[in-house]
Amino acid sequence: MRAAAVVLRVVSLAVFTFAAVAALGARPARAFEDFEGTRALGMGGATRAWALGDSALLLNPSGMSIAKIYNLEAAYGYGSRASENLFHASIVDSTSASTLAGGVYYTYRLDEPAQISGHSHEVGAALSLPFSQFLALGATLKWFRFEGADDAPTAPAGTPATTSSGLTFDVGTTVRPTENLSFAVVGANLVDRHHGQAPRAIGYGAAFLPLHDLVIALDGLTTLTRDDLTGARGTGVRAGVEVALAQRVALRAGGGTDPAAGAGYLSLGASLLSEMGAIDVGARGDLFPYGTGSARNVFLGISLRLFVPAAVASAAAGSGQSP
Repeated sequence: MRAAAVVLRVVSLAVFTFAAVAALGARPARAFEDFEGTRALGMGGATRAWALGDSALLLNPSGMSIAKIYNLEAAYGYGSRASENLFHASIVDSTSASTLAGGVYYTYRLDEPAQISGHSHEVGAALSLPFSQFLALGATLKWFRFEGADDAPTAPAGTPATTSSGLTFDVGTTVRPTENLSFAVVGANLVDRHHGQAPRAIGYGAAFLPLHDLVIALDGLTTLTRDDLTGARGTGVRAGVEVALAQRVALRAGGGTDPAAGAGYLSLGASLLSEMGAIDVGARGDLFPYGTGSARNVFLGISLRLFVPAAVASAAAGSGQSP
């Protein structure tokens, strides 16, 4: 346990040192696109084909059916591009005897790009149903509310604040032809709100588990709605890896490209695990801009997960499996 703590300290120091070096500038804000959950943050956002727990709510709802878990999570994120602060909470329960998995979440964002404040709220509820050990389908119903700079990021200073809100939804599927191979396809924000802060997108990914404690993931994300500020859209790619050490420490790394912001980035993350819960940290920093006018940005995240092992044990006993 002492060795695990030392490893976590070293990795955490590396994560935040890397983040500080990367934070050399800022670029325009986008509402919830930066926040994909702390675990996904450390893997460069490449978790759609292995979206466990909170990652399923944010990236692929069908991922809730991958494993039987009951998790409560609270997270905080900070982005330098607009001095943005995000507060997030979620509950995921996939221990039902009916095999139906469900989850709910809430995210609040406060930012001040160019001294103009903005606020955003996102509330979501998701369900996932496995049709066999090889296929699961899931959907997330989401409600957004954007205020101030988040609703009209191009408005000049002094312009009266505006507000917009609405419903949309995500649909995702996970296909597992074998125990160590997984594929996913996700449609995000399928009700078009005609808003760059909630863009329609298609995500797809693959995950390979050569060992029980090692995940290698590759994702793509095609954004169909133009960014409010850059006017860009397109396809970004990202890849990530996660390895668990003695079931006490998890290390993550990843990277990818962001076509809307016109930048490539690198991510790092780590977790300290126990039977009752976990503490996760992650950071993403831009390494190079490839779009006109883009600048480097950094995003930091930390989360606390609480496991409910009694629910998992009860579900396993009811299905005749060992917990």
